[in-house]
Amino acid sequence: MIFVSLASGSSGNCSFLHTDKCDLLIDCGISAKRISEGLSAFGLSISSLSGVLLTHEHSDHIKGLKRLMSAYNIPVYASAGTLRGVYESSKDEYFRFSGSSLMHEIASDNEFDIEDVHVCPFHIYHDAREPLGFRLSTEAEVPDAELRRRVSVCVATDTGYFDDYIRDHLLGLDAALIEANHDRAMLAGGKYPLYLKRRIMSRQGHLCNNQSGKLISEIVGPRLRHVFLGHLSKENNTPSLALSTVRAELKEALGERVSESLSMSVAPHDGPSQLIKL
Repeated sequence: MIFVSLASGSSGNCSFLHTDKCDLLIDCGISAKRISEGLSAFGLSISSLSGVLLTHEHSDHIKGLKRLMSAYNIPVYASAGTLRGVYESSKDEYFRFSGSSLMHEIASDNEFDIEDVHVCPFHIYHDAREPLGFRLSTEAEVPDAELRRRVSVCVATDTGYFDDYIRDHLLGLDAALIEANHDRAMLAGGKYPLYLKRRIMSRQGHLCNNQSGKLISEIVGPRLRHVFLGHLSKENNTPSLALSTVRAELKEALGERVSESLSMSVAPHDGPSQLIKL
């Protein structure tokens, strides 16, 4: 399995998963051209895509969707609320008519397979119609052994709040993309209007760095090889602050050894992250 973030932030979100038989996008908030360029940098092709999983209908997650569907005939999987929201927010008749045959309704905790990828959608807390996170699993070869084991990654961004339900869906992962959107002090003292600050800080908004650290501390396990911190705000966060705050939360919860040993990086706003092979 290969996993990479192609973009992560308020200007656009898109992640990519590659297995022996399947190539998937999680969200499509950047242009098809940028997706193609991002994949080609790793020797991969947009033409091999098996589908797109949508977390929700906000524009930074669907911006490039129509072009991708119409040009490459790629199926889309999303909740009923998200599928309605894609049309209602874009007002584009393509999603009601010629593109509708490519749009497949899914629901939280109704698991399904796309080729050799097992998809587990789960509910997340965000101010969208019916948002989802995704846990994606497949069987992978164990190096230097005639064995295969199940490997899993998750995408959980735009998550204003987490509880035991979300945490339980993230246990036993090999890699994860977890939101660390803002520093609370930067947001509180920044230039955003009060209504927007309240929205971001609410349980239907975005996880701050401290909340992200607390969530990660609850899912750390022996299999977890790498964590991407994603959807960082350009105005209310910095990569170094996100990393240091998350590691401080890990240190407080689990000790310095775990805090320093966990492999972690920030998924960039405008380009690919490092590529993780599992």
